[in-house]
Amino acid sequence: MLTFSLADLRHRHRGPVIAPGDFGYDAGRITFNGMIDRRPALITRPLDVDDVVAAVSYASGEGLPIAVRGGGHSVAGHCMGDGSLVVDLRLMRQVTVDADARLATCGGGALWEDLDPPCLRHGLATPGGTFGDTGVAGLTLGGGIGHLIGLHGLTLDNLVATTVVTAAGDVVRASEDENAELFWALRGGGGNFGVVTDFTFRLHPVGLLRAGMLSYDIGDAVEVVTKWRELMKTAPDGLATFAFMARSSVAQGEGAIIAAADFGDHGDSAIVELLSDPEPIANTMRPMYYAELQEIFGRQPFGQRNYWSGRFLRELPDELIESSAEHLGAAGPGSIMFEPIFGAAARVPVEATAFAGRDAAYNATFIGTWEDPVEDERRIAAARGFSALLEPSSTGAQYVNYASETDDSEQGSERFARLREVKRQYDQENRFRFNHNISPD
Repeated sequence: MLTFSLADLRHRHRGPVIAPGDFGYDAGRITFNGMIDRRPALITRPLDVDDVVAAVSYASGEGLPIAVRGGGHSVAGHCMGDGSLVVDLRLMRQVTVDADARLATCGGGALWEDLDPPCLRHGLATPGGTFGDTGVAGLTLGGGIGHLIGLHGLTLDNLVATTVVTAAGDVVRASEDENAELFWALRGGGGNFGVVTDFTFRLHPVGLLRAGMLSYDIGDAVEVVTKWRELMKTAPDGLATFAFMARSSVAQGEGAIIAAADFGDHGDSAIVELLSDPEPIANTMRPMYYAELQEIFGRQPFGQRNYWSGRFLRELPDELIESSAEHLGAAGPGSIMFEPIFGAAARVPVEATAFAGRDAAYNATFIGTWEDPVEDERRIAAARGFSALLEPSSTGAQYVNYASETDDSEQGSERFARLREVKRQYDQENRFRFNHNISPD
């Protein structure tokens, strides 16, 4: 590992290098979550892999921990660390599409709104999340639950290869055939192992579909979610639906909501049980293309205060649906989201990737979003209280892409032990620690 001065870094690094007091420093440390106010020692904005190597080498030489920013959408604010060197990849957003091979490669700072459009021009897509301004990197490394989960699995199930800059400043490729254990760990282990500078994905044909939202009175939430659960027990792979209970949250308004995307042209027959008794207050189901579907939830602006908490579930029993509605009523503003882990995602063997939720049937999350700091304690308690309700049905794991806090309950598992061995190989000093951390110790 080379050791050199800050002046040398500024000379070697083609992209901006921003220190406290420099123009752009305060703007550069803003993240999605308005509760996060961290002050890194340095922010680097690389233009290419060589810049990333220079930044990582400088951090190691100076003994600085490293935070990595892709889209900056982490609810936990992991893209910023006090006293860290931040590798901000937002200038590395290039996308190339090989339509014949059905592959797409994007830079580590790409957002889904960068990757989706050039793929869709060829009638192709890879499973992403549900918000276009989410970073590709964070979503992929943690899982990737989205509308194509039933047909084509999680985002990480469609990852073909990556380029990684390790804590030692080495540039390595990771795929099923090259550094395979690192590739396994990257798919679910988050940003623990280095800076991922590019991602190559498998693409799939996606044409006209039918999608929208069914909205109900909040008083019907238990009945609606129960019906939704029964529907998803036998749903075809091409029918992706998500259920919400919301009370005046910034994101969803108030009511019970079923978001549905039908890729199989089933018409109303696929969701007929949800169309009466109770009848939706609003039904926005209509033909649309994938680009429209990916904007169906709108956008959550940066700067609001957020605390999210949840668990993967083995089952979703009646009593948990009822207690979730009761908790939401008592907790005040917020929303609860239920996501099924089904279809192609559920057929991948548990040990094939490091994703912690493969043996789950659902993911349940309490989403707390507000603006007044006075509300912090109450809103955080509401989110944590929901997770406590989930414990009897939980697999013992949480979805790291949504989690505000790191959960230590899995540390004795075989999966975690395997991840720790990869961490020891690629980051013995835990240089990459601003994440749901896997300590090498």
